[in-house]
Amino acid sequence: MKRLKRKKQNAGVGVNGNGSATRDQDCGRKQKLAEIHQALISDPVDIETLRRAAASKGGLLTDELRRKVWPKLLNINVYELPHKPGRDVRKNHKDYNQVVLDVRRSMKRFPKGMPATERGVLQEQLIDIILEVLKRNPQLHYYQGYHDVAVSCCW
Repeated sequence: MKRLKRKKQNAGVGVNGNGSATRDQDCGRKQKLAEIHQALISDPVDIETLRRAAASKGGLLTDELRRKVWPKLLNINVYELPHKPGRDVRKNHKDYNQVVLDVRRSMKRFPKGMPATERGVLQEQLIDIILEVLKRNPQLHYYQGYHDVAVSCCW
C-alpha cells in the first residue's frame, strides 16, 4: 500500500535510482542555464558567476555554453585571435621535434573509438597550443609530459 501511495505521489515526476526527483534536477539545470546566460549578457560579463558555474556539479552543462564561457573566463577575444603560424615557423621552434614526438605518442589520452582523422586534427591543434604558449612565455620550458597537461585544452 505504501509503495502504491509513493508511486502516486511521484506520478509525472520520474525518479532516478537514488530516489531523488528528476523534476528537481531539471529545475536546477534550467536555473543554472538561466544564470549562465544572464552572466554572459551582463555588462560587464559576470565572471564570478561563470567561474562558480564552471566549478560546480555538472560544470557548464553544454558544449555550446563551454564555447561561449571559456573565452570569457580566459579573457580571450575570439574576434582577435592570432593567425595560425606557418609550418616553417612551427618547425623552427626549438622544442618542435620533441613536442611532435610526445604528442604523437599520446594516443591513450584521446577517447577510444575516435576516428584517426579527428585525432590527427586534435593532435595538430595540441602541437599549435603548446608551441604558442611556449613562444608567448619564454620563461616556460617544455618538459616530457607537458602535452598531457595541455591536452585538457583540446576537449
